[in-house]
Amino acid sequence: MFNRFGVRLVSALMTVGLCTSVSLAKPLHFKVHGDNKDQISFNSDAPVEVITGNTQAVQGDIKLDDSFKLDAKHPFAIAFTVDLASIDTGIPLRNEHMRDNFLETKQYPQAKFVTQRVQFRQKPDLSKAQSIKLDAIGDLTVHGVTVRKTIPLTVDYTPGKSKQPATVRVRGKFPVTLAQHKIKRPEAIFVKLAETVYVSVDVTGKAITQ
Repeated sequence: MFNRFGVRLVSALMTVGLCTSVSLAKPLHFKVHGDNKDQISFNSDAPVEVITGNTQAVQGDIKLDDSFKLDAKHPFAIAFTVDLASIDTGIPLRNEHMRDNFLETKQYPQAKFVTQRVQFRQKPDLSKAQSIKLDAIGDLTVHGVTVRKTIPLTVDYTPGKSKQPATVRVRGKFPVTLAQHKIKRPEAIFVKLAETVYVSVDVTGKAITQ
């Protein structure tokens, strides 16, 4: 009887141990707050003029779990929101045209990107500092119109040390076609603005306590 009981006890303890080890996996949450290191910019290379704009007014969430498997059961998710009214092109009057007549920021104040899934170009191992490349497939909403985009990204992961939180830096560049988002080029800058602009992203998320 004792032996049977002992076997049952060991089996039960093993089961509890396995369940505990599985439950150890926990979500990691990184927040982007739009500080001095964060940058969202666009470049319009039209025949008449090259126009660039920049903003640091970006908020974001980057989520994964500490198993670092980053597969279908352990998704890697990104969500960014940009305040379009804060974009600075270097010329106040042009900024006004961009806000009021081009982006119509009073009606459409934000641009948003939310991933639906990611495809890794290499097998990630985020148990250590690493730079990985992936394609983020998600929904980009600009000017009230949502378009499915595939955005190539480089993700740099740095584990936390001492009192410094872990960080995830996300960088990428992708085209945005104005017609897809029903954006009309205002007459004042029509010939100076390309039909397709290129958006660059360079933001860093810091781990927060769950």
